[in-house]
Amino acid sequence: MDREKEHIEKCLLQIEAKVGWGPGIKWQNQDFEELSKQIFLETKVSLSVSTLKRLWGKIRYDGSPNIATLNTLAQFVGYENWRAFTANGFTPPSSSPAADSSPAPNNKVQFPFLRSGAFKSIVAIVAVGILAFLFWQNQTRPKQLEYEHIVFNSQPVTNTVPNTVIFNYNAKDSNADSVFIQQSWDPMRRFPVDKNLETYSSTYYLPGYYRAKLILDTAVVAEHDIFIESNGWLATVDRQPIPVYADEEKILHNGIVRVSDEFLAAEKIDLEKEQLWTSFYRVAKNEVVPDDSFELQATLKNTFGKGPLVCQQTYIVLMGTMGAIAIPLSIKGCVGELNLQTDEPHDGKTTDLSAFGVDFSDWVTVKCQSKDKKMSIWVNDGLAFEDDYQKSIGGIMGTRIVFMGTGEIKAFELKKL
Repeated sequence: MDREKEHIEKCLLQIEAKVGWGPGIKWQNQDFEELSKQIFLETKVSLSVSTLKRLWGKIRYDGSPNIATLNTLAQFVGYENWRAFTANGFTPPSSSPAADSSPAPNNKVQFPFLRSGAFKSIVAIVAVGILAFLFWQNQTRPKQLEYEHIVFNSQPVTNTVPNTVIFNYNAKDSNADSVFIQQSWDPMRRFPVDKNLETYSSTYYLPGYYRAKLILDTAVVAEHDIFIESNGWLATVDRQPIPVYADEEKILHNGIVRVSDEFLAAEKIDLEKEQLWTSFYRVAKNEVVPDDSFELQATLKNTFGKGPLVCQQTYIVLMGTMGAIAIPLSIKGCVGELNLQTDEPHDGKTTDLSAFGVDFSDWVTVKCQSKDKKMSIWVNDGLAFEDDYQKSIGGIMGTRIVFMGTGEIKAFELKKL
């Protein structure tokens, strides 16, 4: 057995001991699925079920795993990387050859040291050192990812949420060990897919702009935009893992957007007990504005403020293609817990955000303007914040207004200047 295979087997045995599910040869598909999840939770790297099955010999594979896969396995059992694992587990073979005692011909010059056991031991140690160095050099050399004829596109099946997106992909002509589709920037929304298949369906539960990615091993090789619209105003009560939805017909009451007590009762939702937030979305392709020249005006109030939701935190979030602007509000006594996001984060613990403290017993008006590389925010006609705006978040694709508990929106306008 060569040294690499021996180390891989040792590592697999350590993984089996760690999870405690018995010998890997007896594992079923669900065991490999669970192992993939555990590895991701601990290392933040996804190894596909098919890759894990190949390692345990469940799928025939004549190649060798790449260094990224080996590093992940080593990290899962507590080592910094594969090099550290192999260095810890490497034991040089003992070598103590007997001295050659055959007599030398009298007519030749003799070098007894060259024939001694000590010299042969030194040669053996040097040889082992050279082999170890060559092995280390081979293991630390990154695998060169090779691919061609990559295909990656998608099609949403509806115009609101939840929305299943059908991905079409082709990664067969690659030497990747693992293939993933990632819904957006968030690596927690990365899903392993079968390298030999061409279709994968993924469900998006919230409106917004997403940049989907096709990933081979750890490299992004293709990406494209996905736009999930809200179809007018849409409310979500943000339960996990799937929110409760209310479309515009259910939340628009005499020109005011709100979630009614009757709706909450019908859905058996207790905001205070469950400590839930409510979001109102407006995402439409024909309402996109540039982030360097826009004006937002909104009149709203938080209508809850009970129990653990007493701070009545509220955020107006402008969702861009490369980031977000988040304008916070709360009762005055809780401004230290707020976070303002423009092109830079501003933490209420280290920044004076007291101007964003309000009395929600009445309507609150917020105005935000981006112009000439400056961002200005007014709360109830008072200037609450002004600073340079240098780092673009891209085009503003939609708005999300988030209430701790719930709230109401009386007026809203987002326009290009």
